[in-house]
Amino acid sequence: MPAAQRGPNNPETWGKVGRNEDCSCDSGKKFKHCHGRYA
Repeated sequence: MPAAQRGPNNPETWGKVGRNEDCSCDSGKKFKHCHGRYA
């Protein structure tokens, strides 16, 4: 199985993201209002 590539479409590769930081998916939203709501 290939190693996961780090990228905006693969949240498993982002590592630790603070709730008030910008989301790594490049949406322009804070993490808590974007992918953080599902965590």
